[in-house]
Amino acid sequence: RKSLTTEIPYTYAAGFPINITLDIYNLGTGSAYNLKTSDPWPRDYFDIDGETEASFEEVKGGENTQHNFTVTPKFDATPEKPLLYVRGFPAELIYSRDEDGEDQTKVFSTQMRDLLVRSAEDYVRLTAKHNTEWGIFGLGTTAAVFGPFVAYIMISRKGGLPAQRSKKD
Repeated sequence: RKSLTTEIPYTYAAGFPINITLDIYNLGTGSAYNLKTSDPWPRDYFDIDGETEASFEEVKGGENTQHNFTVTPKFDATPEKPLLYVRGFPAELIYSRDEDGEDQTKVFSTQMRDLLVRSAEDYVRLTAKHNTEWGIFGLGTTAAVFGPFVAYIMISRKGGLPAQRSKKD
């Protein structure tokens, strides 16, 4: 099973790392030998921290193991290309059922979702707390709610609304 983890789930941005975990489960009763996993990421668009390939001598029946590495998207957004689209792809696992390695089987992990990678600037704008905007909204709401109440109190202290003048005056 291939899984991707980020600070905000399913949100990817240039310069922000994506943790990749390849979980390898042996659901059978016999051991799997000479396991080799490969998860190639395009180096033109990602900096890779760790190895995308791993080897394991044996995973016994009913047991599991995992391999982790990190990729960091890299691209410069332009008005023509504001997002980087990366088609989802599975990781590959080759293993054998015997210790000699002659009976090899190739399998694939779950396919990851397609990635839409934002520019770092868009990501920061998307994840910002917008404190200034919320402060202005709070002040405006307070004035709209309490303004009429304060006006009512001020008018009542002065003895009510001024009496209307008659047309004779």
